Amino acid sequence: MICFCEELDSVRYGLTGKVVILEGKETILHVYGLKSGHYLELAGIDTRLLTMFYKSMIPGIDWFIVVYDYNNFCSDPEVKEAIIWHELGHIEHPVEKDQHNVECEIRCDELAIKRGYKEGLKRVLDMTQKMASALNNQLLTDMTNERLMRMSG
Repeated sequence: MICFCEELDSVRYGLTGKVVILEGKETILHVYGLKSGHYLELAGIDTRLLTMFYKSMIPGIDWFIVVYDYNNFCSDPEVKEAIIWHELGHIEHPVEKDQHNVECEIRCDELAIKRGYKEGLKRVLDMTQKMASALNNQLLTDMTNERLMRMSG
């Protein structure tokens, strides 16, 4: 079941359209190819990292940020805001389904940094490194290392 959790303030985020955050555990599990959230626990994956950004087809809503667990997503305001700003960066720097584009990810990271969430983004990328290691995912490791390297200068 998908739960509408929050509408982003258009003034605060400089939005011309409506963006909402939804909780969608089943959606996230499906996208990541998992049958159960137990796999996330076993691998020690921080579910705040499991977010997706979608263009809406529902009238009156322009974009969705789908998160795995909304309460956990909100547990650290600095991390939450860094993720939100990063995801909003995908409005200008979209990445198509099943595509990997580190340059787009870096541009989205730059938006989060520009908006004042460098420390939160650093924590997100550190968590992503741990997740990549736990999953033994070399592509994710390489992309995260590149993002960290570009972030530090």
